[in-house]
Amino acid sequence: MKKLFILICLSLSTGLIYGQDLSREEVLQLITDDTCVCINSDKTLFNGEKTLNQKKMALGLCLLKSYNVHKKKSKELSNKGLDDFESIGEEVGLLMVSTCVDDFMALFTDEQLGDFLEDDEMESDFNDVPPPPAPQPKEDDLNIEGKIVSLNNDAISYIEVVDSFDKKHVFLVHGQFVGAKLLKKSNLKKDFKIYFKEDNFYDLSESRYVKKKVIVYIELAEN
Repeated sequence: MKKLFILICLSLSTGLIYGQDLSREEVLQLITDDTCVCINSDKTLFNGEKTLNQKKMALGLCLLKSYNVHKKKSKELSNKGLDDFESIGEEVGLLMVSTCVDDFMALFTDEQLGDFLEDDEMESDFNDVPPPPAPQPKEDDLNIEGKIVSLNNDAISYIEVVDSFDKKHVFLVHGQFVGAKLLKKSNLKKDFKIYFKEDNFYDLSESRYVKKKVIVYIELAEN
């Protein structure tokens, strides 16, 4: 009788433990619901005086707080670290579209919302393929310091840089290179050091080959 009682208790305990094991989708929906509540709980975090980056950070903190609470409810997520948080954030962002899209859209001004979407698209275009390992450039390699003023995704992607003499330079993105992840809208107007090589490209307007600058390495300039 005693053994039977112990067996029943073990069975109930096991059922309770596994009954709390939710699917990845169920936990992500819980995180989404919490995040939707969080963005409405303290309007001072998202008022009109806050910058886009400040609002992004506040949104990320809402998501992270819920993630830490709920991740243990799913075996699949319980062993995940912060390295997986970015992809989880993207999934939660998609779920927010169907859960509280109006509240999410209301967080940003029209200009900020445009920048938010454009920044994500630009980062995706430049960063889908990780750059290969590459040696540090030498100081005597061709290089220019200046502010990035535009990022352009045409048939061939390129950036425009203005140097200290207010002269504009165009650098082609022609292959992978170290520092590509820095090419995002939030880094516009910041000072960079761009290492480049010169290659010949056929110019239809001039009906001849002309030298163009091609990025081989980029880094934030030291202040």
